[in-house]
Amino acid sequence: MQEQSQMISTVRKIAVATVTRDRPLMLSRLLASYGRIKIPDNVRICFLIVENNGSETLGPTIQSFRNDVSQHQVAYVIQPVLGIAAARNRAIQHAIEEGFDLLTFADDDEEVESDWLCELLKERDAHDLDIVGSPVRVAPVDDKYSRWNKTIWKAVNDINLKAERRCMKRRSQGRANTLRLATGSWMGNLDFFRRTRLRFNEELGLAGGEDWQLYDVAKSMGARTGWTPHAIAYEYLSKTRLCLRYYYRRNRDHARTVFRERYKKDRVGSLFLLMGSLATRFYKLVLSFMRIPFSPGKSMLRCTYYIGSSIGFIQGLIGKESQHYSSIDGN
Repeated sequence: MQEQSQMISTVRKIAVATVTRDRPLMLSRLLASYGRIKIPDNVRICFLIVENNGSETLGPTIQSFRNDVSQHQVAYVIQPVLGIAAARNRAIQHAIEEGFDLLTFADDDEEVESDWLCELLKERDAHDLDIVGSPVRVAPVDDKYSRWNKTIWKAVNDINLKAERRCMKRRSQGRANTLRLATGSWMGNLDFFRRTRLRFNEELGLAGGEDWQLYDVAKSMGARTGWTPHAIAYEYLSKTRLCLRYYYRRNRDHARTVFRERYKKDRVGSLFLLMGSLATRFYKLVLSFMRIPFSPGKSMLRCTYYIGSSIGFIQGLIGKESQHYSSIDGN
């Protein structure tokens, strides 16, 4: 009897969460990968789907998933306030209210490998981390994509893999705690969020960047953070994303948010930073433009980044807010 109660007390509850809006087909692919994940020893999981909509639209999708993973709990909740920060906070609130120990996030346009959860938990436990992240790679595209789509995909993939190698190098140097973590592949210790009451910043509305902002605030509160290369997720890029227009809009909107948050904290300092940022981007834009004949995809993507972020900084200065998540691409 004593052994049984001891075993029960060591069983941990993990909420495997995703937030979603108007992407039923992509969500189904993520849920299918959730159904294949290995469950760590002494762990009980609940799949938590937060729909960021005014009403339920995913009933059949969720019921089908429940049938596929009938041995596990599936929670389906609605967050009617639009905004990715509000939806993520709804996930945290639900997990805390239901007494979970840990919370993970993967995005609704991703798939996760079968050992994804085990590897996140392994890294968290090895270093007693409050937050741990891992790579999100770009999933391969098929023959239905145009040659131009594939050129952009290759550029995005090359940049993404280079960034992953930098993360691996820093981790090998014992500096994984200096890596900024996004929520595309993420695990959080809910004891930390209970104690600090830290949440995603809902003032961002339909803008992005809530995950990096939460990371920065968490670090200032003493959070122990880390990163593992072994918990792999894959992001699926729709045709609408594999074009320069999308990356221009994404970089512009992100820069708007970054500048407005800086400006709130330090008006004078943010203006000096702005001048330096614009000058640096102009210089790098010229260099990238000159490299187009030798590396067209990557160079044009970098040009798009420098142009989009520069315009975003200027628009942020005149008070324009990011509405990046007002429209959803992909399905």
